[in-house]
Amino acid sequence: MASGPIYVAFIWHMHQPWYLWPNSQTAALPFARLHASSAYYDMPWLLSRFENMRVTFNLVPSLVEQIQGYAAGEITDRAQQLSMRDPDDLGLNDQRYLLTHMCGGHPGGVLAASPRYEELLHKRGPGRNPDAIDRACRIFTHEEYRDLQVLFNLAWCGFAIEHESEVVAELRRKDSDFTEDDKRSLLKEMDRVVADVLDIYRRVRDSGRAELICSPYYHPILPLLCNMDDAERRIPASQLPEERWHEPEEARRQLRLGLDHHERTFGERPTGIWPSEGAVSEAALAVMAEEGVRWAASDEEVLAASIDSGGRPAAADLYHPWATDSGVRMVFRDHHLSDLIGFVYRDWGPDDAADDLIHRLRASGDAVSYGGPPPLVSIILDGENPWGWYPDLGEGFLTAIYERLESDNVLQPTTVSEYLQQHGTDRSVSGIFPGSWIDHSFRTWIGGNEHKRAWQLLTGALNCLKANESEADQEALEAARRSLMIAEGSDWFWWYSENQHTLDADIFDAIFRSHVVEVYERLGEQPPAAVEEPIYAEKISRLTREAVGRMQAVIDGRISAYFEWQPAALLRTSGLASAMQRSTYMIHEMYFGFDDQNLWLRLDTDGRAIDRLRGSRLEIVFDGDVDQTMEIAIPEDASEPVISGTLRDYAEWAIDRIIEGRVPLAQLDVEPGEGLRLAVVVGREGHIVERWPELGFLQVRVPTAEEMAASWVI
Repeated sequence: MASGPIYVAFIWHMHQPWYLWPNSQTAALPFARLHASSAYYDMPWLLSRFENMRVTFNLVPSLVEQIQGYAAGEITDRAQQLSMRDPDDLGLNDQRYLLTHMCGGHPGGVLAASPRYEELLHKRGPGRNPDAIDRACRIFTHEEYRDLQVLFNLAWCGFAIEHESEVVAELRRKDSDFTEDDKRSLLKEMDRVVADVLDIYRRVRDSGRAELICSPYYHPILPLLCNMDDAERRIPASQLPEERWHEPEEARRQLRLGLDHHERTFGERPTGIWPSEGAVSEAALAVMAEEGVRWAASDEEVLAASIDSGGRPAAADLYHPWATDSGVRMVFRDHHLSDLIGFVYRDWGPDDAADDLIHRLRASGDAVSYGGPPPLVSIILDGENPWGWYPDLGEGFLTAIYERLESDNVLQPTTVSEYLQQHGTDRSVSGIFPGSWIDHSFRTWIGGNEHKRAWQLLTGALNCLKANESEADQEALEAARRSLMIAEGSDWFWWYSENQHTLDADIFDAIFRSHVVEVYERLGEQPPAAVEEPIYAEKISRLTREAVGRMQAVIDGRISAYFEWQPAALLRTSGLASAMQRSTYMIHEMYFGFDDQNLWLRLDTDGRAIDRLRGSRLEIVFDGDVDQTMEIAIPEDASEPVISGTLRDYAEWAIDRIIEGRVPLAQLDVEPGEGLRLAVVVGREGHIVERWPELGFLQVRVPTAEEMAASWVI
């Protein structure tokens, strides 16, 4: 039992990739700017209300530089440009962009807060294909475009700006029929916040409330730069690039530039870092130590593999810092507690969620039966992405948990540096397992077919730079090196992963390849033809197994025969993950099969489906001019599910160990060779527990009879 205080270290990770095209001050996507009006400002603003609260903010330099550019008026993006424009001056392509990228795309809670925004999204329709957008362009009025311009930007205003600005509060109350003056006033308030956001981090740091740290400049996976052979610890060699990277100086350059930029921006050199994606290895830690980094953080699974714990580390191991062979001390995140904040508490009342976390924190510390330094529980997660899923953007939960921690007589909020200065560490580990915060591996960034192509292109650019290093003009060399470093960032490889999904994957792909091209062109060399070919290939959201023939099953909620679902395509829900990653899911797998007249669908849960979903409602939504739905409710006190939805009288469904269904294609108004779009939603007590995918719809192509006869694939 812990005999003294239990220390709690929150590390909030603030990150965006480098969105600018080469030789341009225009960002391909607006998220560095938009998050600055929301979570990037909300988090330190709220912290400043609590005198005795302590947290750590990890600010990635590529994000900070973009915020600086926006604040100085040197960077812009198309969403910002179109927001300023009078609807009378919008051309057809402008209207298309507005309806494609600035109408919806937010979590449900954000849309529900504005009836008008939800109304306009419904009018546009859920589809983002060009034909659907062009139809919407023809029916939207100029007044509706103006309302969209305002509501899109309002949706990106956090709770802090609403408390500070009567303009934002009044426009939220108004909700429709906005004027050009309304719009200009709103955009002015957002610009004010962007200009102040870095200063507020300095203020909470100077007041002792926060420690500020950083990551390598463009957020690369340091172990893959240092020694790509380390990836073989968890990935078969055959799945890795043939030409491996052994470039510790590339890792050093990224880290040193990040530390230098942070010091120039905030006036202090950070003593700790969050390595990009929590990715560590012995080689990467050695570079960190040589650059003066005193502590770093990763995930508990990395610790488990490093000490060979045979499962989750014991509390006495997880809740203490560790000294490594390099001299860098490490802390490891409790990913269960971190996931609760990222994925579960958003559907709870703020007080209930805060009470639950306090209870779990006490239990975690009390589980330490060790007489050394007091326990340190590390909670590390995105400081931006979770809050859009909270009804109040996280204000209620964060306020409640900070209030409780400030007044608790056992739990003591701290920063990692503060804890290490006071208590140090009395344990060491020899040989850190090379891994990241996801699955203690690097699989998300290397090992897939698209990864191979991307790394091959990046390796060619590296070799081109090396070949020209001694003779190239210094200015051209530095510009080429900058683009190479941008292309080394983890985000491009994240979205190439078969386990991730985004509606903007083609844009990420284009940014990556444009910077590879820039390396060659800056050095006066011809880029390879392969760089012109898109790497990202849209699939049915990353199938684990392709379909192989006609489907036929007994719809009874059980696996009636071993080969029953063998013809169907298999999709694991981890393949639909967004920028946030969680460790557990209720629905694990989906199967899609076809015969000439039907879609066959199977859903597997983490346990017997009828028990796992009891008290919940499962809804399958088929997107179309008129949505078709199938709803299965499993009441707590009933033995049979309740079936409803527009497809109730046409489809066949059963739930027992698994969920099985058959839906006639005629009811979905889809022909062989065409595509259908669907989403799977699990709700409980009026809240969405899971949605696959989180935004948009799965894309499923219905095979033709000839394709089925020829062992077709999707």
